[in-house]
Amino acid sequence: FDETRLAYIAPRVPGRIDRLYANFTGMPVKPGDHLADMYSPELVSAQQELLQAMKATGGVAASASLLNATRERLRLWGLTAGQIAEIERSGQVRDHVTFYSPIGGIVVEKEAREGLYVETGMRIFTVADLTRVWVQLDAYESDLAWLRYAQEAVFQAEAYPGETFKGTIVFIDP
Repeated sequence: FDETRLAYIAPRVPGRIDRLYANFTGMPVKPGDHLADMYSPELVSAQQELLQAMKATGGVAASASLLNATRERLRLWGLTAGQIAEIERSGQVRDHVTFYSPIGGIVVEKEAREGLYVETGMRIFTVADLTRVWVQLDAYESDLAWLRYAQEAVFQAEAYPGETFKGTIVFIDP
């Protein structure tokens, strides 16, 4: 994989995976596709605090500050601005948070399972954009003088007989 085109999806609060949408490795996803739903007591509590802060805000500066702090906490815990606005508009607490794919690509790792309890930062999905990949080649020491950064490379692979591939040397391991 091109390591610059990988997205790691991990919860920002502990919880339980209740539903998988991306339920197998190799599944193609588009940006914004649902990956999983998670229940988190901490998120439910923070949403309740948000709704209480909204009720308390009546032009009081301290209440407005609490409201903004609660919004920011929800944002930092992974809710989008749209999700926060929907909670405020509806006055309803969402019992699940949805994980969305930040990029289009292929699910190359899936640690999530329905019913799995997850901790903050635990990687549950890895999505790779495979429109560009890295090819790692070995060179003989005697050929190193012929290789340089930004040089075009042409090669063939046994898996695709008769097909030629082109790339650019972007790294030479010391």
